[in-house]
Amino acid sequence: MTRTRGRRHPLWTAAPARLLHSPGWLLLVLLAASLLVASVVAPALFRTSARTAALDTRVETAAAQPAPGASADLRASWSGGVLPTPGEALVLERLDALPGFRPPVVGAAGTAQERRLRAVVRSGATSTGAALFTHDGVVEALGGDPDDSGVWLPTEVADRLGVEPGDRVRVGFQSVSAESAATRYVGARLSGTYDVAPGSVLPAAVADQPGSADWVLPLDPARPGSASPLVVTGRATFARLARAIDEEPLYAVDLAVDPGLDPDLAERAVAALQALAVEAFDDTTDLARFTQRAMPVATRLELASGLPDLVVEARDAATSAEQQVGPYATAGQVLAAALLVIAWVLVGRSRRREEALSAGLGVHPAATGALTVLELLPVALLALPLGTGAAVAAIDLAGPPADLGVRDLTTGDGVLALLGGALVLALPAAVAVLAALRAELGGRGRLGARVRSVPWGLLVLVITALVLVGVLSTEPARRADSPLTTLLPLLVAASAAAAVVRLAPLVRVPGARRGGPRWLAARRTAGGAGAADRGQQALTAVLAVTLGLFAYTLTVQRGLVEGADDKVAALVGAPTVTSFEEALRGTGRRAIPPPVEGSTVVWRQRVTLPPVFGAQQLLTIDPATFGAVADWGSSGTLERARGLLDRLEDPDSVGVPVLLAGDTDLEVGARGTLEVNEEMDLPYVVVGVLPAFPGSEAGTGDAAVVASSREVFPLLPGTLDPRDPLSVDAPGPFTAEVWSQAPPEELREQLGGVGLVPDGVVTTAGASVGEGLLSSAWAAQYVVVLGLVVLLLALATALALGLRLADRDAVSDVLLARMGWHPRQLAAARTWEVVRAVVTASVATAVTTAAMVLGPSLVDQVTQVLPVSRPRLGVTEVLAVVALAVAMVVASAGVGLARARGRSSAEVLRGNG
Repeated sequence: MTRTRGRRHPLWTAAPARLLHSPGWLLLVLLAASLLVASVVAPALFRTSARTAALDTRVETAAAQPAPGASADLRASWSGGVLPTPGEALVLERLDALPGFRPPVVGAAGTAQERRLRAVVRSGATSTGAALFTHDGVVEALGGDPDDSGVWLPTEVADRLGVEPGDRVRVGFQSVSAESAATRYVGARLSGTYDVAPGSVLPAAVADQPGSADWVLPLDPARPGSASPLVVTGRATFARLARAIDEEPLYAVDLAVDPGLDPDLAERAVAALQALAVEAFDDTTDLARFTQRAMPVATRLELASGLPDLVVEARDAATSAEQQVGPYATAGQVLAAALLVIAWVLVGRSRRREEALSAGLGVHPAATGALTVLELLPVALLALPLGTGAAVAAIDLAGPPADLGVRDLTTGDGVLALLGGALVLALPAAVAVLAALRAELGGRGRLGARVRSVPWGLLVLVITALVLVGVLSTEPARRADSPLTTLLPLLVAASAAAAVVRLAPLVRVPGARRGGPRWLAARRTAGGAGAADRGQQALTAVLAVTLGLFAYTLTVQRGLVEGADDKVAALVGAPTVTSFEEALRGTGRRAIPPPVEGSTVVWRQRVTLPPVFGAQQLLTIDPATFGAVADWGSSGTLERARGLLDRLEDPDSVGVPVLLAGDTDLEVGARGTLEVNEEMDLPYVVVGVLPAFPGSEAGTGDAAVVASSREVFPLLPGTLDPRDPLSVDAPGPFTAEVWSQAPPEELREQLGGVGLVPDGVVTTAGASVGEGLLSSAWAAQYVVVLGLVVLLLALATALALGLRLADRDAVSDVLLARMGWHPRQLAAARTWEVVRAVVTASVATAVTTAAMVLGPSLVDQVTQVLPVSRPRLGVTEVLAVVALAVAMVVASAGVGLARARGRSSAEVLRGNG
């Protein structure tokens, strides 16, 4: 009974292993299924990676800001009084419980001294200025016990007082005028002395600790801007002494951001910070009540951290990146699904006789779909880990710079992977059911039955024209968000492929030797319009589409990268830009050279170009040093300005020679008058008009005016001339910047070596480039991922073409082999067919690339900055497409040779061997 039941259901028992008997088709279907799973999972991983990278970038950039509260670190502070011991414990407990931060580090300094009241340390009749100070870890670094009730003094102060460790000193305030009464002194034991770090009041043992430059120090009112010598104590001793002398200390609790901060943890940290800030000012809470009980002055807990702003900026950057890669992600999913459907259609064509037999035996279309699901179930199970791993590897390799791995996959990512596996089963099953229904309704397998074919080529051309009209009618700034943008590259590639494939048979290749592989390939290619020929043409069209889209992704990636580089150059101007106020002003009427080697000075001012209303920015540069330092972008759009720098210095010119960069109606040779700071008029002559110039977009105005400082400064009055020190206090002076190719830290050291301290450092990697450019760079990286997907699709299509040709020629190859043809000759003939298909696809690729490069830009724009991005073609892209074409020929030839050497099912047993 069991044997009979097994014989009744051979299709069901054999289905899971059916593809194992066709290794070529198995590899193709497995590749298509894995790519489909990867295309579904990759966008979610990109979103996670973009959020992480955006936050990491913002945190890293903010860490270089000098002011506490600007970085992601947290500073909690209260001033004016010492908290009760339970209150201080509660504050530290609440701060320590904040997610996303490391344990709190407490520091405090006395602040009650003023011009009439000075903090001192006293021994006998001798006193000297010194103020209370404590910070976690300092007493330990001096070799003491933080719970010790004594104090530590600088060695110089101890010598001045004539005291040694173990002696008693008095700490308090001393009146420096008759109008102020001295406060009480409190006695303390001298526990030890310490050496002061050069140029600092901190002990040498801790002066080099990370973050010590931001510690709260007591200021010396006698020397504004300088710190007072320190009376170092433990935290408990500081509180006791401060209460005893009615000190009004400033407490600062620093919490460094957690190095493992991720977006979710950052969101929780911001929410906890905001909740704690509200609680600190809610008098119904224990936290607020304890701070109100501080002595001698009631206080409030205040929180300062740049993390909330950084989280918002990172969220905006990640959102922008997601929007920009949306069309590419959708395109990858469409292509992967198309490859899977095409692969299964080809598998079905290779089984036409078997399918006709099963249909004749009464297999229902629903059963056909169920058999397809059963056959593809092992493939889907393998595709889940392969596709997910490929997505992780691709995003980690070419996505935003976040260190992601398999362990970072979330439950949502797993659900998406399962969705991809379900599509692997559902799409081929739907194709199989449709094919079975068509066979039943159309009478497939009956002699003389005709199957009506759909004019796909004409249909694609019509749809492409309609979509193109829709794209052209959409504003350029909104095209990247339009779903039509996703379809247009695919449709253009399909239209070019349809047209070229239809015209390709009209071209005959001369020189084929009769009876040779090329002759055989030409004869087979020149066959009729039968089903086999249509299948080959369809594969050639798919090959053209994938090759065209691969070329398009390369041009888009180059366009995004070069466009972003140009925009950064227009926004910032140089790899490192430092800003100054009056520190770079000259003495007398002399020229101002660059302060350090390898730099240039740029002066900015506000000007007006009558009759145009509104202020523009004036960049006065030194043409002799500017060209070697400025950032000229990547595409060559800004590079044209480098050749015009010499025109800015013309002693015979009637007026100041200027370059105009940006939106202007003026042309070369135009003359007019510059209104400088609404105070001074300068005649000018336009010697060049440019779309953008290094640093031209850093200020306001539609156009930037670029002039030589050697031409402008001699014409200015002393109140405006940066060479004259008298202009320091004048209204509206020129602001100075030093541009350099050196890294920020190196430039800081160079400037410090000549006694200059910049007001700030802006780099191309900093926040000055904005979220739009940051996300554009990540979108370019995602395009690389899409290019890799299309690369695999193209190779898989070449594999499918080789398999298709081998199945088509299975019977004829047997006959030709009996007639003396060698397997290498048969493989060579099919290789020549592949070469013809690849050449046809390459021609279609050239048409597609030209249309996309010369047509309307589909690359997402950052409209505030010129120049705009658009697809760009270079030698690298051409060589990559050629290399891919060669790889496809080699891969298909290998498949053809392997099939030619093997035994074919078309060969039958014959008598006598």
